[in-house]
Amino acid sequence: MARQRKVQTRKAGWMLAVMFNSLLILLPVIGARAISNAYDQDLTSREGAAEALQHANVRLLEELTTFGPRDEDSKLPYWQDRIIAELDARNMSAVRGYLLAAPQMLGRDLGEQIRVRAEAEVTGTPDERLIRAALQKLPENVALRIMETERYNPPAAQAPAARAEQAPGAEPEQAAAEPAADSDEAAPQEPDAPASAEAPIVLQANVRSEDDRRFQILGSYADLAVMSQRWIEGDRSDELVVKLTGLGLVQQEYSDGLSDAAALSVSILKSARRSQRLTPSFSDYLGEQVEAALPDTVLEPALQEAFRELATTEVRAERVRAAYSGSINQAGLAPLEADLDQIQRLAAQTSPSGALTVLAVIEDGTDLQRARLLAEAGGERLIVLVRERGREGLKIADAGISWNRNTVLEIMSLTAAGMLLFWVMLSTVRLYIKLPKPRAEPQGA
Repeated sequence: MARQRKVQTRKAGWMLAVMFNSLLILLPVIGARAISNAYDQDLTSREGAAEALQHANVRLLEELTTFGPRDEDSKLPYWQDRIIAELDARNMSAVRGYLLAAPQMLGRDLGEQIRVRAEAEVTGTPDERLIRAALQKLPENVALRIMETERYNPPAAQAPAARAEQAPGAEPEQAAAEPAADSDEAAPQEPDAPASAEAPIVLQANVRSEDDRRFQILGSYADLAVMSQRWIEGDRSDELVVKLTGLGLVQQEYSDGLSDAAALSVSILKSARRSQRLTPSFSDYLGEQVEAALPDTVLEPALQEAFRELATTEVRAERVRAAYSGSINQAGLAPLEADLDQIQRLAAQTSPSGALTVLAVIEDGTDLQRARLLAEAGGERLIVLVRERGREGLKIADAGISWNRNTVLEIMSLTAAGMLLFWVMLSTVRLYIKLPKPRAEPQGA
């Protein structure tokens, strides 16, 4: 009987040891998965993540309320001074951003007045109505300067008879392009004159010219050939600009839906690079991405072969096109295309000049994802966040703990595994450590 008990004890101890070792391996795995899912940084890059957009919108509006002095009477002068400064710098994206942020920045009373006045209007989008309501809190001369810059008469404001009188082949008037205050290559365009004195003036948010042509500064393959030859010969050419230009031109030939986004994004990056607005860390990050997509070890020999013999400008441009097209590493191009798509979406939600303002504080790909998410959540209010807080303001896009079904199940599994481990330890102690039985105390005399 004693031997049988010893065998049973040994089997039970072996099973407990296996369970204990398994739980020691399993607990860190479950814990790592739970933490990774709870603090998922990829939340900022999920397409159409409603919870991420909602979180970013709430945090952005809350952050806007903290800008400026705490004194209610000082909020309005501070807000007006910021708009005047941006207007003098011809940064119209920031001007529109401060106008959109007026309900949060001006305090409870003035902010509520702007909200009520915007809701009372029926013309234009919610952002346009909000901008027009906020303009009334500015000095008259400042409001007039903004309206003269951003003036636009929508086709819907024209009388039906006036539209019927237009020639069948005539094109409608184009919207006034946003002044390119943030780009050396972009020149401001004059706003269109009102169609009639009675037509209402609607101040639009996010007014941009068609396809943002003024920011598409890629040039031609002939220009690329000149830049590439200087780079090959050791001239002080910006390698990043040269490669980005080549990638942008090659991508324009594709019809996969990425060509337009790539052209605009590359043009924005070139403008930011030439105006020295990219941070050193983001420039290094882009350099690594471009090198992976267009390796020097492949591109340089191809360009040297293209320039080996004399040729006409057209022939040399065609050789350079073939050199860049044949040197692209498709596997390395995918991450760069993802970043270019982020920049294009950022510019679409703000403006190309607004994207330049945001790129000036970005340091890596995570910052780019945060900026894109905040732009989709708040539009040009992001420009105000960047102007007031810099790169630190982008961190409000981090969602913290993401409470979803997987997170709850993993935390429950982690708790159950911990309780099971405690039971195994307690059972092991009780199995091998026998407490002495209490002895009966003598009774009576």
